[in-house]
Amino acid sequence: MAPTQTGQRTSELALDAFFILILAALLSVTANLVRPTPLPWTENWSHRIESQASALGIRIASAEQAKQLVDEAALYIFDARSAEHFAEGHLPMALSLPSASFDESFAQYAQLMIPEQKALVYCSGLECDESLLVCKSMRKMGFTNLVLFAGGIEKWEEEGYALEASY
Repeated sequence: MAPTQTGQRTSELALDAFFILILAALLSVTANLVRPTPLPWTENWSHRIESQASALGIRIASAEQAKQLVDEAALYIFDARSAEHFAEGHLPMALSLPSASFDESFAQYAQLMIPEQKALVYCSGLECDESLLVCKSMRKMGFTNLVLFAGGIEKWEEEGYALEASY
């Protein structure tokens, strides 16, 4: 193939790729617009977990409220992060309940709890959804008195509250 034909073919391929991308974008927008519940184009990630929990009727605790609940010690406190993160530091009296292994981990606690038992669930922070996943799973199992501390470890430490470690 001559050099001018190669350059021309490259230009044609680039133009084809451009039109395919435009067509894909238009089809994506159209598909989203005709959905019964369109996906949001933007989302406030700093409050996404809190919004979803509120929509499900799960109570939200501020750092101050979470500290008060921990100090009262009249509830179960579940850390939804991995066991490794839990070992590095967790809220006082918290129990490890990783969302990734909820079914296996929760079995050991479920037999000790009643469905009305208050439980505080947390994870890393506002952008972590592991605590919400644990709350959803617990609700499916009939537990109704759940409190989500969406600020999690980040907010707890920011407020200067002490952590426990499991080394």
